[in-house]
Amino acid sequence: MPKKLTLFILINFSLLTFGQQERTDLNDFFTKSEIEDLNLIAEFFQTELCGIADSTKFESCIKESLADIADWKQTYIQDKISWRKHKKLYSKISDSTFQRIWGLCKTWRTIEPKYEYKSICFSQNENFITFLKKVGESNPYLESYAEKLEKVGSFESGNFLVWNIIEHPQNWHLGDRKVQIVLAIHFLTQNDKQKRDKKALRLEKRDIRKMKRNRKKKNRKKTLPDYGFNLLRSRPN
Repeated sequence: MPKKLTLFILINFSLLTFGQQERTDLNDFFTKSEIEDLNLIAEFFQTELCGIADSTKFESCIKESLADIADWKQTYIQDKISWRKHKKLYSKISDSTFQRIWGLCKTWRTIEPKYEYKSICFSQNENFITFLKKVGESNPYLESYAEKLEKVGSFESGNFLVWNIIEHPQNWHLGDRKVQIVLAIHFLTQNDKQKRDKKALRLEKRDIRKMKRNRKKKNRKKTLPDYGFNLLRSRPN
């Protein structure tokens, strides 16, 4: 057999084996229909973020968006992902898939005005934790992410994950479909938290505005000159 043909067969066999292994990993944790839903979740996220659902472009999509996602305002994801389309995505996936990942938890404000509402949260599904730990075997951050999710019971907020991708790109295999699914779930959870209950969001924004006003007042008091003290010192003996 010619050497070139042998090499061609070996390369194709290796690629086929890798593809089968990746599918097998997902099959170890999810049913066929759930895997279809998970792919739909990843495709939706990628389409909203970068306008294309091609999984081979996922890595470049994330890398090109990192600077914007990491911005201190933390509004880029919310600006990019339509809540109307996001809710429509939920209607396309099965209850089984949703409950593997998410649940709706009772949440309440501890400050006035008191308000009770439902927000997206982790479903406490052990199978999903096991899956996440499996993905984390080659990624220390995701390993820690899985442990926190298991202990705390809520998805991570903030930009810690994004900054870890920026600072430790060698740990993030963004071409791996499993990693893509985890990232899609992470960011869609953040989007849901920000948009599910409009009243809660309005109250939160009001709290932030109030806090900023109070901070400005406090800063103004600090910068005002102490005229009384100056006058007292300037009096002749």
